[in-house]
Amino acid sequence: MNTIKFVVPLVLFLLPVLGYSQQQTSGESFSLEQCIEYALEHNLGVRQSSLNAEINKVSLGQLRTSRFPSVSASARQNFSWSDVQSATSGEWNYEGNAVTSAGVNASLNLFNGLRITQAIMQAETDYEAGLLDAETHRESVVLQVLGAYTQVLYSAEQLENASRQVEVSQSQLALAGERMNIGAISKADYMQVEAQLAAEELTLTNAQNQLATNRVTLMQLMEYPISDSFDVLRPDLSLVQPPLQLPVAAEVFATARAVKPEVKSAALKLKSAEAGVGIARTAALPSLALDAGLTTNYTDKVQQLSFGSQLNHNLSPSLGFTLSVPIFSQGQVKASVATATIRTEIAKLDEQTTLNTLRKNIENATLDVASSSSAFVSATRKYSSSKASFEQAEERFARGVINTVDFLVQKTNLISAESSVLQARYNLVYSLKVLDFYTGNSITL
Repeated sequence: MNTIKFVVPLVLFLLPVLGYSQQQTSGESFSLEQCIEYALEHNLGVRQSSLNAEINKVSLGQLRTSRFPSVSASARQNFSWSDVQSATSGEWNYEGNAVTSAGVNASLNLFNGLRITQAIMQAETDYEAGLLDAETHRESVVLQVLGAYTQVLYSAEQLENASRQVEVSQSQLALAGERMNIGAISKADYMQVEAQLAAEELTLTNAQNQLATNRVTLMQLMEYPISDSFDVLRPDLSLVQPPLQLPVAAEVFATARAVKPEVKSAALKLKSAEAGVGIARTAALPSLALDAGLTTNYTDKVQQLSFGSQLNHNLSPSLGFTLSVPIFSQGQVKASVATATIRTEIAKLDEQTTLNTLRKNIENATLDVASSSSAFVSATRKYSSSKASFEQAEERFARGVINTVDFLVQKTNLISAESSVLQARYNLVYSLKVLDFYTGNSITL
């Protein structure tokens, strides 16, 4: 697994780089599961995708209620004046008139080509797809956190190895100094050991900086405030071994195709697009609606009847049917159907693209498991032989049998072999967890 490169110069200036040890810091330590949980809770993209699904849910509820009649009530108080001539005196005077009216109207769509039914089906599909999109986003965050978490573990172990090498080299430098003082080795040999120590101290500094960078990367993925006290729990990965049987890409793909949310979402979006074609076609069909109303009014010009009596006698119920038959819509229906059909074709391509992307990712994942397994086996064998050679060289160097150059060559080989085992182990761990991700298994260390 390639090291995540994320350079944060400012943070490296602000954060004091301290030696990392197996002892837990005074701050909070997170397991992988806790890191994932915290990231999912605070990630803005996850929260936004969940809210988008809620919008689809609201639209679905509104469409379901559109099957019921729409009812509205109204009331109006009207005042008017007119210039009226008196029948007795012939004089003209403005007289006022007050009219109170009220009404209730209802409308029910009896038939519109099953447009509402198909729209509800489409909205249900969109809501389910939205939930799956939110889950896809969550899984993406999980995979990113997994990568960042393993990088922190890897760089922490690198730092420990570098620290041990520096301690060993310091002891060897002290021994070389004693041997130089008694004339057993030359000053040039002593300086070679000293140069080796300086190189390992530089490696230690780089390891400290890399760990600080990887910790910052993980905290940022989690939306966790940058803190010196942030730490991760160190699971025991020493017993990790390659799988007895290497995964087959076709079998993993068959499993992933049945469980991954992005595949299900793509299929639902295609179904929604196909429903859109049916909805567009309903615009060319006749529609039938039922309208009903009840109105009444009161006027102060009728003095013989009371307010309640006028409202009772002026009740005016109405009932009607409205049949609408589209004849010519200026090509709008044809264009809508054509557009919906094109969107269906796009949805088909999107679904196939999703499957192709998943298949390629799984092919790469299975290849990573195979290559990391073989690399781990080879690196382990190389480390065993390098360790045995170094132990012999260390003993012979202490007795003065071999010179400093030969001894440092064996030590360099051991450091390189140890680093290769460490990298191979974490490559194997990450590749196996990615495989669990695609087969729907929980991600734990």
